[in-house]
Amino acid sequence: MPDLSELFGEERLTFAEFSERVAKAGLEYGDLGEARAEFARQLNEVRLGAALERELDRAKVKNRAIVSKIIDMDRVTVGEEGIGGIAEQLDELRRTDPYLFEPDGPHGNPPASTGAGVRITSGLRHTEAAADPDSMSDAEYYRAIKKL
Repeated sequence: MPDLSELFGEERLTFAEFSERVAKAGLEYGDLGEARAEFARQLNEVRLGAALERELDRAKVKNRAIVSKIIDMDRVTVGEEGIGGIAEQLDELRRTDPYLFEPDGPHGNPPASTGAGVRITSGLRHTEAAADPDSMSDAEYYRAIKKL
């Protein structure tokens, strides 16, 4: 750290001059250094959280809350090339505890777009309904069902 008398001398400085000399010396004053460190820590947490969410999506995890608690964030690395260590832990977990993941292949759950799940119908076939069942009276509806 430079000697303050060398940096500022005995002269009176405006705030702008003071700030300029502090910046040139590579110093920080007040709470600025702490605020920057806190911001960097929070930004790192957000990046790690986003990376974890992406990897959980990629791995098709059944229960995100449980698996995210299993991941050892101390083994996660942050570097120039990005964030590493999460995918490796998920791959290891898939080998040891496959029940935590959606199964791969044809035996897994069908995608929602195939129409799997609960289907509520009026009991009529589309070709037999003379009118919309919602607009029919009860008597008309029961007559139409009896024809089936």
